[in-house]
Formats: sequence, C-alpha cells, structure tokens
Amino acid sequence: MLRLLLVTLLCCAPVSAWCFGGSGCGAGACVDCHSLTPDEAMKLLPPGAEQVTSVKLSDVGGLWEVKGRANDKMFTAYIDFSKKYLIAGRILRLRDGVDLSHSLDVNELNTQGAFLIGDAQAAVKVFVFTDVKCHFCQNMHPELYKVVEQNPQIAFYVQLLPLLTDQPTVNKIVCSGDRQVLDDAMAGKLPTTPDLDCPAVDKSVAFAKRWNIRSTPTLVLPDGKILPGGRNATALLEVLQEYLPAKN
Repeated sequence: MLRLLLVTLLCCAPVSAWCFGGSGCGAGACVDCHSLTPDEAMKLLPPGAEQVTSVKLSDVGGLWEVKGRANDKMFTAYIDFSKKYLIAGRILRLRDGVDLSHSLDVNELNTQGAFLIGDAQAAVKVFVFTDVKCHFCQNMHPELYKVVEQNPQIAFYVQLLPLLTDQPTVNKIVCSGDRQVLDDAMAGKLPTTPDLDCPAVDKSVAFAKRWNIRSTPTLVLPDGKILPGGRNATALLEVLQEYLPAKN
C-alpha cells in the first residue's frame, strides 16, 4: 500500500518540480535560468546601501554574491535566486575556514609599511594583518617563517594594526623598517625608541576600516578572500596549495 501511494505521488507531481535532467537547472549553467543585475540588486538591498559594485554567482549554490559600498565601507551580501531573501552574515567554507562572505580588492593592497617574510618575487603573496599583543598572532608569527622555508614560492606581507597595541608602539615598530624589531615585539620585547608619526600605519588603519578588517590575525589570500584566525604552517600550506603554480 505504501509503495502504491509513493508511486501515485510521484506520478501526480508537477513535471517542473523534477528537473534533475533533460531541462532546468540540473541540465546547464545557473545563469541559463537566473539573472541579477547590479541595478536590480540595488533595489533589493535595504536602505543605507550606496552602490553595488559587482554581482556574480556565489560559491554557495543558489545565491548571488553582491558587493557594494555603504557608509564608505565595502560589504558583501547574498541574494537567493528567488530574489526574496537577503543573507548578510558570515559564510565560512568548512574545509579550511575561508570566509566567503568577506573578500576585498587586492589591487587596493599596499606594501608600504609591511614587513616581508619570504621572497618578493614569490608566486603566491599573502597579506597578514596582525597585532603584536594578540596571542593568536604571536603564535602564528613563527609559523609564517616555517611556511616560507617549506615552500619558497609563498611570501607574506605582514601589516600591523593597532587594535590591542597602542598606535605609538605600532608606529615605532613599523617605522623602524626592521623585521627583527617586529619579531622581538611578537616575542614581547617592545621598542623603547621615542614616539613618532608613521603615515603607513594610518593608511593600514584606513584600509582596515574600509574593508571591515576588525580582528587579528586576518589573512588576505591572493584572490582577495579572507582567512580569519591563526593557523599553523601545515594548515596554511593546505589553504595556499590551490594558489601555487601548476607543476609541469
């Protein structure tokens, strides 16, 4: 009786509900059936959004990734294919913790005031926003050296943010231009040189505010995706594997 009921239900179901093959989304690209323009997205967003800069298919199925600006800050939101729902929270990729809901324009990254760990000619460049008084940053800092030692094709640009550390101390470290001063500070030995202004730190702070970088450590991957939180060398190498040049 149960089997007969199931067969009856399947036979009576609308054909459009069963598009697993032959036609519908299961047969081709999502953009064959669905579309969303920046102008449409702008109308769907709540008040406060000033501009939509891009709309593309999300890595998460059934969602559009919408990037834009509000209050001079960049944001990423998601709109579903039905155009009825907006997702504004964080979306983390489970396999590596990459924050798919937070990415930035790598063309706006600036090496001024950054400490280079590795070769400037390395194929894969990662920006690390960090704080010398952040426990997780302190733990990850030596792991960056291990990554570079194990794979010279990877380099890190370390930029300090004055979140837990006062800005005068950050100014001293950055304006020293000496990576040993950074390493010492990460180990708890802060510089005692006189206070001074450091425009590079001001630029880093402004950049972090614009792109909503509010915690450390935060890594910016080569494609602009964000990796929040500390990682050991093994985990970092796993995440960065996909950005390495293909072996001949």
